[in-house]
Amino acid sequence: MVLREMTENSCLACVKALLMKKRTETNIDKLKNQRRLNVEEQIAVKKNQIFSEAKYWRINGIPQPLRQIFLEKGVDIDKSIIIEYEQNFHGISTDEGIILTPHAEFFKFDVDLNSDKTELIELYSLTNISVKFEINEHKKGIGKTYGFLAMKVLRELNNE
Repeated sequence: MVLREMTENSCLACVKALLMKKRTETNIDKLKNQRRLNVEEQIAVKKNQIFSEAKYWRINGIPQPLRQIFLEKGVDIDKSIIIEYEQNFHGISTDEGIILTPHAEFFKFDVDLNSDKTELIELYSLTNISVKFEINEHKKGIGKTYGFLAMKVLRELNNE
């Protein structure tokens, strides 16, 4: 009897969580279309953008040459998140972006890959830009900083 109640409560909790997620996604979509947002709404939209980008690259993976570059640098790519990534950037290099490691290091990368994304043509830069990101939960006027939100998304995706 106790086990059955626990199972029913667990199922109920799952349903509630799914409904809340659905509501949150709907709310984020509505917020994106508004002109004026308060600080909490701005933070929610920004966090959703970071989460969407990170989740996309977690699911779809990054090109193998780029993955190899990170592994050679000692970056645990499976525990890191891509927070920005532009592919086929015209006029400059093919791929550039920013990765956040589990050690709270932000790396900016700039590489040229072949059109199939299977070979590295040239590594222009792989720079630790962590000093450019402030990780602060309570900053006057903006609330949570971009760096703090990125770290929060990283922990969520790593189930920490």
